[in-house]
Amino acid sequence: MGMVITLSRQLGSGGSYMGTEAATLLGFRYLDREILQHAAVEAGFPDETMVEALAYQEQVPGLLVRILEMLGRMSPVPMMPSATLREGQAYAEVLTAQLAEEYIAERERALAAEQYRDLIRQVIERYAEVGGVVVAGRGAQVILRHRRNALHVRVYASIPVRVRTLMARGTGTREEAEAAIQRSDRERARYLQRYFGVAWDDPTLYHLHINADEVPVSMGAHLIAEATRWFARSLNG
Repeated sequence: MGMVITLSRQLGSGGSYMGTEAATLLGFRYLDREILQHAAVEAGFPDETMVEALAYQEQVPGLLVRILEMLGRMSPVPMMPSATLREGQAYAEVLTAQLAEEYIAERERALAAEQYRDLIRQVIERYAEVGGVVVAGRGAQVILRHRRNALHVRVYASIPVRVRTLMARGTGTREEAEAAIQRSDRERARYLQRYFGVAWDDPTLYHLHINADEVPVSMGAHLIAEATRWFARSLNG
């Protein structure tokens, strides 16, 4: 049985770079968005539209929440009191044309995408059976929590370091980088809570924690690779 590495990383921590370099050192495959592509095949819709639908499941709340949010943005009292006169105008179109068309036109794909957690679990578990992969995100540290051949890694960094990293990549201004970090942290924490009922930063989910403030990318990659080799030897010993 080959080893599998699950990689949880904060935006701007350099964790993805560590993961890809570790994969190269070990001769492993690195899987990130590819997981969604394989899940789309499992769902019976092997196309980019389905991949986007699955990605949508990762970030967007359900239809009811979207309806409530949209209602919240609308005027509590319609400008035109008569419901009959409002028909066919923008107030009604927001809930009919925009939501109903979106919901009905892609209903078949949406139903498949709603099985997101099961699809992702199937793909990740299938790769874990074979081993030789680094799986980035998607709750893999929870899905494979009790597998003996899985090494769970978390890479984190302080906000100032993450901001500087994003700005160096040309993300934008300091304010934009800070906003992107806050949004990413919020979405990733919500994802783990929503689909798996765990806290993203729960230290008991991981074997190896890497502080990117002090550990550069290459060192982090070698730490991951060496920890993986050690785990493999302990399995075979």
